[in-house]
Amino acid sequence: MTADRAFTGDDLRKTDPKFQKPRFEHYLAAVEELKKLAKEHYNKSVLALAIRWMLEQGPTLALWGARKPEQIDGIDEVFGWQISDEDLKQIDAILAKNIPNPIGAEFMAPPPRDK
Repeated sequence: MTADRAFTGDDLRKTDPKFQKPRFEHYLAAVEELKKLAKEHYNKSVLALAIRWMLEQGPTLALWGARKPEQIDGIDEVFGWQISDEDLKQIDAILAKNIPNPIGAEFMAPPPRDK
């Protein structure tokens, strides 16, 4: 994605705060640094690094969202390797440096009900 990406229709990213300025640019800057780390340290895509990172967080599940069959072509890059402890720390540092105010899924929570 690039900073000029437009989200249309019922795309949830139209209302997701991570995809609104200036946060969107923060996340894109982090992705660029993570892309470099993934390539230089593991010869992998940033997508493979992200999924591998998720799987290494402990007992968890990583969902791979795809709308087209070709969007799962890189799934084989995820298996058979691990991120070093040093690189896990570097990933945390990249995220902290580029994303000063991260957004979680709380924006998707339904509004409180009237009693």
